[in-house]
Amino acid sequence: MNVTAVDYAYDYAQKNFKVDTLKFKLEKVEAKEPRIFLTGNQAVAMGKVLGGCRVQTYYPITPAADESEYLEAHEILKTRKGDEAVIVLQTEDEIAAVNSASGACLTGARAATSTSGPGFSLMAEGLGWAGNNEVPLVITYYQRGGPSTGQPTRHSQQDLQFAIHAAHGEFARIILASGDIEECFFDAAQVFNLAEKYQMPVIHLLDKGMANSSQTYPLFDYSKVKIDRGLVVTEKELEGKEYKRFRFTETGISPRAFLGTKKRSTMVHRRRA
Repeated sequence: MNVTAVDYAYDYAQKNFKVDTLKFKLEKVEAKEPRIFLTGNQAVAMGKVLGGCRVQTYYPITPAADESEYLEAHEILKTRKGDEAVIVLQTEDEIAAVNSASGACLTGARAATSTSGPGFSLMAEGLGWAGNNEVPLVITYYQRGGPSTGQPTRHSQQDLQFAIHAAHGEFARIILASGDIEECFFDAAQVFNLAEKYQMPVIHLLDKGMANSSQTYPLFDYSKVKIDRGLVVTEKELEGKEYKRFRFTETGISPRAFLGTKKRSTMVHRRRA
């Protein structure tokens, strides 16, 4: 339909207007640098992959689903280590999505889920569980018009307080809000470092306007993205020691061993002050 409309407009203009009456002409511009044309959804997806995300869960919702569908279309990655895969899991609802992502995080994968306002409402209890258990969970939250189920075809920036206070009781979390599409890319990678360094959920906040807008940028400088997995202990480091997942430390960050690590004793739970 778009091609038909363009052809019709072009033929009409040629037939009815003289070229010299248009009074403008687009000159050819020589490209001085390689550039990239992408949407906010695509920028977030690419940033997640570069940041080491290897598990993405979601339940379809506007405008978040475009990000997961883009990841689905590029699940097999060519890296220096060889072929790697991003597991993209469409769950039965948002409750399953947030809890599946938490489970993946506990086994050592960098995992995220992506949603919008109504879906984030359903994730509140799972978010609280992740906060209570110090799970480095990433939630990408695309704001759209509200209240309630709202207007999926309109954007807004009114959910900051909801993101800060969602779930039952208080627990530490980090909220990172992007300001443009380039920030979407770098923030989507950075949130995994923050989540694992401080062992807490991170909510990456943006809006539908940014998600569905398209823009041209110079190629992003990928060298700016570094991987920091935080305080992780290995099987060798656990030899001859008693492992306590929530051990008090001077920094407030407890040593973390992935589920399935050999010599990992039963987790001892405690409540942080």
